[in-house]
Amino acid sequence: MRNLYLAGALVSLACFVTAAPTSLMRGQLPDGMPSPGPSELKQIEQSAHGTLPNGPPPPAISNQGIVNLKLIAFNELFEVAFFNELITNITENVEGYRFNKAEEQTVVLDALKAILAQEELHALRANDALSHFNVTEIEPCKYQFPVQDFDDAIVLASTFTSLVLGTLQDVVERFALGHDVDLAREISSVIGQEGEQQGWFRVMQGKIPSELPFLTTSDLNFAFTAIQDFVVPGSCPNIFDIPLRTFEDLKILSTPGPQSQNLTFQFNDPDNDAAHPLWMTYINQQNLPIVEPLHIISRDGREVQAEALFPFDDHEMNGLTIATVTNLEGPFEDVSSVAKWTLAGPGLIIIN
Repeated sequence: MRNLYLAGALVSLACFVTAAPTSLMRGQLPDGMPSPGPSELKQIEQSAHGTLPNGPPPPAISNQGIVNLKLIAFNELFEVAFFNELITNITENVEGYRFNKAEEQTVVLDALKAILAQEELHALRANDALSHFNVTEIEPCKYQFPVQDFDDAIVLASTFTSLVLGTLQDVVERFALGHDVDLAREISSVIGQEGEQQGWFRVMQGKIPSELPFLTTSDLNFAFTAIQDFVVPGSCPNIFDIPLRTFEDLKILSTPGPQSQNLTFQFNDPDNDAAHPLWMTYINQQNLPIVEPLHIISRDGREVQAEALFPFDDHEMNGLTIATVTNLEGPFEDVSSVAKWTLAGPGLIIIN
């Protein structure tokens, strides 16, 4: 029987990348996405319990605002594919996605279908805005989701939603700096929606709905890199139109817990320079980035295994922590300055 209250208090994205996916590359997005017809759009809005905004688009947009819209579209298309596959697996009674009680399945499917439709509207809104400003819309990739059952899928959804909530903070700030005021207000409404669904994901895991008093912040480049963990390489028609960085992969080999401990990491060092010191930098809540020395355990070509302290006790590092390998010791004033000096990451840790 599928239990609506899932076990587990922590997770890192690295825990999922080695698991066997239940299915790969369902090539078609639902509902005519990414270009639904009028009747399909009407059905999406009905399923989403709301509509696309019908006010006039802003007359102009900053260059950074365009980058924001591209990243949002890239992320939302990935989420549409993820939730569509999850719904399909439940509906088709795939092993690991079955419910013994029909009423439980109905509750879950009703929630997921609304989430799917809401993510579809987010993707459409971002691409429509790009088109309005005569910028090529972002096209969907082929995706692979390394989860084995419903429990894994909910934990993964909660993990990437935590990162999205941090990234949308960066989006709002960049819109504000570019004087894209109307878009900043609209994205703020999306942050609330994402927070509502995140609360549901957390309750499904037996956690309290609200993660932190001040959610962990992030940077567009970290989200851009993380999403690519779920993309079939070479399958994105215009990913190179998104002018963001892709960092080296960072795997967390240890199991983080709610205490200070040494963690082991694995990553590639493209410079392969054993003489150059590296650091582990953590981003948690709205606090200044935390930098710890990274002690190299072994090198095999460019592959590095290293150890660093995870200083949970000193900083109350609940919720999402973003771990990155930096080639500068800092101190860093904010998450954007960390991204400028990041070699590998993000590694995602969630505790509570």
